[in-house]
Amino acid sequence: MNLADAQIAVLAENLYQELELWYPLLRLREEGANVVVVGPAEQVYASKLGYPVKPDLAVGEVDAADFDAVVIPGGFAPEGMRRHKPMIDLVRKVHDQGSLVAAICHAGWMLASAGIARDRNVTCVAIIKDDVINAGGKYVDQAVVRDGNIITSRLPSDLPVFCREIINYLREAPQRRAGKILDSSKPRVSAVYTHAAQLSQAPRGTASADYTTMVKTGERIA
Repeated sequence: MNLADAQIAVLAENLYQELELWYPLLRLREEGANVVVVGPAEQVYASKLGYPVKPDLAVGEVDAADFDAVVIPGGFAPEGMRRHKPMIDLVRKVHDQGSLVAAICHAGWMLASAGIARDRNVTCVAIIKDDVINAGGKYVDQAVVRDGNIITSRLPSDLPVFCREIINYLREAPQRRAGKILDSSKPRVSAVYTHAAQLSQAPRGTASADYTTMVKTGERIA
């Protein structure tokens, strides 16, 4: 596949690990791929350190058939992603159509929830390896593992080989399948770096003990 023809979704949720989202996104755009950020909604999400990202598209606006790959960053974002069935469905459908699913660090949780880790050689951050193993995955402790159309890595320090393996996979893949061509003519400003983002915890409803993560966008940074 010509990388300029590839359409790739990078998933976003609150508490994402900064490098694990931005490194693949920028590296793949550098190769000419049409990379979009997809989240549960078109709202600002904050990283573990408060770095903001605004999805280009909400998950309800996309179709798995539009993508040649989905990249799932880690941090604690996958815990939030797996609360949204459409996010899990997108990952599962991209996998089932034979396209690439690339997951790093805690993103192994999404492979488990999507039911695609079973009988596959995968890696992840060591703290969740029991979850991946219990989901049927064959855990391997190495920087990058490629098993068919699943590529996994462990930590931010593995990002160079993680991205290299993604690029190699896409270059070896056949030309794009049928699907909508996503408009790439408009400049994407996914990094909402003009405003600070603050994370806080709040109850989901009145007198609720079920808490959710809230993002407050601060004043514009000069």
